[in-house]
Amino acid sequence: MNKHILILLLVLIMTATSSVFVGSAALGALDAHQLGSIIFGIRIPRVLFAIVIGVALSVSGVVFQVVLRNPMADSFTLGMANGAVLGSAIVVVLPLPLYMQPVLSIVTGLLGLMVVLFAARRIDVQYRPETLIITGVLLGAMLSGVLYILVLIQPTQTESIARYMFGSLSGAAYGEVLLTGALTLIAGLVIHKYGRQLDLLNLGDVRAFSLGVKVGRLRLLLLVIASVPPLVAISFSGIIALAGIIVPQMILYFKPLLFRPLMILSALYGALYILIIDTIGRTVIAPVQIPTGVMVMLSAVPLFIFLMQKRMLTRKS
Repeated sequence: MNKHILILLLVLIMTATSSVFVGSAALGALDAHQLGSIIFGIRIPRVLFAIVIGVALSVSGVVFQVVLRNPMADSFTLGMANGAVLGSAIVVVLPLPLYMQPVLSIVTGLLGLMVVLFAARRIDVQYRPETLIITGVLLGAMLSGVLYILVLIQPTQTESIARYMFGSLSGAAYGEVLLTGALTLIAGLVIHKYGRQLDLLNLGDVRAFSLGVKVGRLRLLLLVIASVPPLVAISFSGIIALAGIIVPQMILYFKPLLFRPLMILSALYGALYILIIDTIGRTVIAPVQIPTGVMVMLSAVPLFIFLMQKRMLTRKS
């Protein structure tokens, strides 16, 4: 495992370094001032933000899937991402001070999660994964409708709102990286501390409770802690969907793991995944940049269908 982590770290560092020097601008033709502006003002913060958001989405996905016992749970399928984007769009439309952006995104994202959990519980007392996902997707669709209404009301803000709807890392700033990175690190350390209890929770509520886990309190605590970093990241980048499902589930597809090693590998693979996808998106048809959220959807949906198919086959057998 340690060797695996070390190799991933080296690959991530090499990929990040390469990504800084790849883009539509020919660096060799620029003077020192222009070169510094592009490298240090645009590309490095974007690369760092891609890494941070990959970690935030993947780690939160692992927690949601264990806590809710649902392999298809992440910030998008639970309606949280659309809630966070709606919060950011409200800040843009009203307009409110920019510091309200992450705050309102956390509030609206958590409200979205609470609505999904409550509605799914009312529809299906057994809390089956399918019910939870369908409820989350439906809420997400409804919130997307609200976003379209905001576009109609404030057509001058169409470009800003569309950026949140499609998910883009362009314009990433060091402040956003620092805030999201600090919250992701703090949340990750807290979650890692509860790794043993999460392994027990994975065995089922009754067994976990019999082994001393305070199931209800632990579930609520970790849902909130795991929600904050991706909601803050989404408030700056917009919707980047399905990464929280694809990364941990692909790791588990090859090898079952306990929570802590799964969390660490998911963080590294998630960072690498978003970094590579974002680099491809901004270079493949340069100077046109494909939004990161669009690129992730294009790559993740086939994998998502593959995982669903495998899950259905496992159930039948």
